[in-house]
Formats: sequence, structure tokens, C-alpha cells
Amino acid sequence: MKKRGLTIVVLVIVLVIITVIVVDFLNNRPDRRSANPYALKVEHLKDVDPELISHKETRNLSLGSLKGSALVYAEGKLFVVGDSTLVIMGTDGSEPKQFEIFPGPLSLLVQEQGIFVGYKRYVVQYDHEMKLVKQWADLGDRAVITNLAGNGEKVYVADAGNRKVTIYSQEGDVLGDFEGKSESEAGHGFIVPSANFDLVVNDFGELWVVNPGKHAMENYSDDGRMRGFWENASFDIDGFLGCCNPARITVMEDGSFITSEKGLVRIKIYDQSGQLLSVVASPDLFKEEGKAPDVSCDEKGVVYALDFDRNVIRIFEPKADE
Repeated sequence: MKKRGLTIVVLVIVLVIITVIVVDFLNNRPDRRSANPYALKVEHLKDVDPELISHKETRNLSLGSLKGSALVYAEGKLFVVGDSTLVIMGTDGSEPKQFEIFPGPLSLLVQEQGIFVGYKRYVVQYDHEMKLVKQWADLGDRAVITNLAGNGEKVYVADAGNRKVTIYSQEGDVLGDFEGKSESEAGHGFIVPSANFDLVVNDFGELWVVNPGKHAMENYSDDGRMRGFWENASFDIDGFLGCCNPARITVMEDGSFITSEKGLVRIKIYDQSGQLLSVVASPDLFKEEGKAPDVSCDEKGVVYALDFDRNVIRIFEPKADE
């Protein structure tokens, strides 16, 4: 009798456990689960004041079967790399020329001195006839090259894996590197949680580097000395939110920054001090939780955006004065 009674008790306990599991499963089905009170609500952030929007999308350029990975406007043309190809075309998509390059390009720099293609761990230099000049030295297993910038004398390489900027001569010799540390109170080094780490040289010869973990833009000398910075982590339209933004940047002729953000995708323009000037493209034009488009611009302020989610070049022209 004692054995039978023990068996009944065990069965009752098992039945209770199964009942609890079933009830918990049913209550936590996606269609019955209560809202997460801590979830980040971004729907209202997609709305942008029309008065802030300075550009309008006028046309798209298809890349066909090419999966684009970087875009540059230079010499009146668009340069695009992807897969194992570099394409040069007119800004209207006309007269495209294709050149075979090493597979897996991730970044691109076009200068009078040559065309430089960044791969994960090294840079490859071509002349303007797309003849191979030199493959630069490998930066090591930890390297993740995310972008290139140049001033006609030096090439600056953003390395997200090693969290530093490496400086090269035009011939590919390493001249130095720095990790973004500063003697000022703002000194914190480059905080790079993911492979979003960009830099640019403006027409005044100033090197600006994104510190993505700080939502900051930082100006550096070649010896790694911070000469100025601005940052803005905010839910408001004039700031950056989420991880690693701005993810992509370029500059206009007057030194203004064009920024591209991932997650809540949007393209904006800031002056050199970090004051928001306008919005080029609002989040409703992009895929939700999408990738930050690569951006470039021409002398007239036309913005070219390589939309990775749609694999097209999207062209945004300044609105005519009304």
C-alpha cells in the first residue's frame, strides 16, 4: 500500500509540472505575450518634419547582378566595387565600364594618384587604367578594414578589428597609426563594437574619424592628437541613437558632413561643429532595421547612396528653392 501511495504522489507531482509547463507555453505564445515594457519604441522617430528635408529622390541606378559593397563619386563619375568587379559609370548610369579585381572588396578610395580598394586585411592599389600597382602588406588576423580616406599624399585606413587608424604613404609604406587616445578629458580611444568605423579627409585637409561607440566625430592630426570633436547621442532627430552610429560618412565641398545611420536608417547633413542642417532621406524610405547606405556627393550637393538592402544606387538631389 505504501508503494502504491508513493506512486500516486509522484504521478500527481508530474501532472502538476506538465500542467505548469503547458500553461506557461500557451501564455507566452507570440500572439498572447504581453508587450515588453522595456522595448525601444522607434515608430514615432520615423516621422521627420518636412521643413527639415532638403533633398528629394529623383532616380535609382540598378547594379544588375553586381552585389555592391562600396561607392565613391569622383572625377564626375560613380565608382562601385562588389564581388570581384569595379564598375565606373556616369551619374546617369551611362557608359558603364567593368574591371576585374580581387574578390571581396569592402571599401574604396579614388584619387588623382590612383584607385585604392580595401579588403578585410589589406589594400590593393591600381592605376587609373585599372592595372595592378601593388598589394599592400597584410594587417594581420585581427584586422577588419572598413574604409579608406586620402589627402593626395597619405592614405588613411580605418581598421575596426584593431580599433585604430593606420597611415600609409601613396606607395603603401606604413607611416604610423593611432588608437584615438587624447590627453584631454575627452580621451577615450576608439570604441568600435562592430564593423562600422568610418573616416574622411575634407577639402581643407582635415582628417575626421567616427568614434561610433561615442556617437562622435573626431578631428586628428597624423600623430594621433585630437584637435577637436563633437558628439550627439540622442533620440531627437539631431542626434544618433543605437549602436555604432553614424555608420557611414562623407563630406561636402564646404566641409559639412553627410552621415548615414543603420537600424533606424536615415541620411542627414551637419556642419563642422555638429549642428544639424537638414535631412537628406528619412527612415520611411528605407528597410526597417536596415543597413546604413554608403554615401558620396558631388559638387552640386547631389547625394548618392548605395542602398545595400535594395542593391541600388539611390540619387537624392537638393530641392529647388520655392
